[in-house]
Amino acid sequence: MGISVSYEEKVGSSSFQIAEGGASGTRIFTVAWGDVVTFAQELYGRYQTWPSGAYVSPNQFPYLPYLYCSDVQVEGFGIQSESSNAEGLYIVYEWAKVTARYTPMIGVDPEDPEVVEEENISVSGELETLPAEQYEWTAGSIPVKADILPVKVETTSSFSVTRLHVSSLPNNVISLVVGKINQNAWRSYSAGYALFIGADANRSITTDGAEDWEVTYNFLIKSHSWNHAYRDSSGNFEEVQTKNGNDTIYETDTFAALGV
Repeated sequence: MGISVSYEEKVGSSSFQIAEGGASGTRIFTVAWGDVVTFAQELYGRYQTWPSGAYVSPNQFPYLPYLYCSDVQVEGFGIQSESSNAEGLYIVYEWAKVTARYTPMIGVDPEDPEVVEEENISVSGELETLPAEQYEWTAGSIPVKADILPVKVETTSSFSVTRLHVSSLPNNVISLVVGKINQNAWRSYSAGYALFIGADANRSITTDGAEDWEVTYNFLIKSHSWNHAYRDSSGNFEEVQTKNGNDTIYETDTFAALGV
């Protein structure tokens, strides 16, 4: 069942109906009031603390295993005390009556986690300008004039991570990280190779007013660090810095605040 808290199922609580239009079931439990939120979440399953929490399958109905918990109702009884918060007074109960309803999950495989993250990669070429004065024409060894700038194609990839079911848009975090490169090895990319260039977000609102965001974080990937530039004397990409302060071109970040 996958339930981590203690509970008691009422005798005769399990009931189900089978009709031409389908089947449904009901179970009734008693659980300590302090455990009721965790109990309800584990009955309902899915990602309850995304992105940090693990996936939990919805609870199955014991007599008809193709039915899964789709709705949980809670009623408190046995008044323990009264408390208050910013919203006002409320009653703290000793116990909770939990009614769980079970229905078929059409179009969803409840045994498999739903998609909550997607990755996309697009590989392309970018023109890299080379120092003209270091080149000459092969025929006759004639120097290339300064107004003719040789270029070569450098591999550059577009990489994105899409997070589904984000409860709130981390707009301030995104703004602070834009234009920074990965401080350490990140996903499959060496330190300095991934540049965060921004995010695209779409919001949906349910009938009860809850927000659900889909956020795509966009990165550009080079085959070397973004703090490196082509050096003609060595023929390699090497790190550059400012003469005053020894600052690199790009600041670094762990991307941890983005949750990716």
